[in-house]
Amino acid sequence: MIGPALDLATWLSVSARVEPVRLRPGERGRLVVEVTVPEGCHVESHDPSEPWLIPTVLGVEAPEGIAVGEVAYPEGVERTFDWSPAVLRVYRGTFELSAPVKVGPGASPGSVAVLARLSYQGCTESLCLMPSEQVAEARLEIATE
Repeated sequence: MIGPALDLATWLSVSARVEPVRLRPGERGRLVVEVTVPEGCHVESHDPSEPWLIPTVLGVEAPEGIAVGEVAYPEGVERTFDWSPAVLRVYRGTFELSAPVKVGPGASPGSVAVLARLSYQGCTESLCLMPSEQVAEARLEIATE
């Protein structure tokens, strides 16, 4: 239940991992970001049905030598709400976003951080919260060739 002491910074849960966690230069993996929205709530999809809605967007920051490809987003679920005549595309419950990752030939061996920055607008059944952002860190072990 959403109450007056709602902390927007922790409103939803975001975690990130790289699969596999250990890659050599030239190898590919993927960044997986898992998002859990509180029960009875939703966030707008990456491709909202109305131009005035704020999409869910994942930005990725990786160190030099790590290439990150285009983010794959799930399809939104179509829902109607009492406060809008439009059918909205939203994410509810737990969902995953992913992006391909490739270790370049010049990447330094060792453990590095890949940051997943999720921007979203969360809503309850009756109101929308201020847009927010959360960052999750995934660790990647770069092995020697």
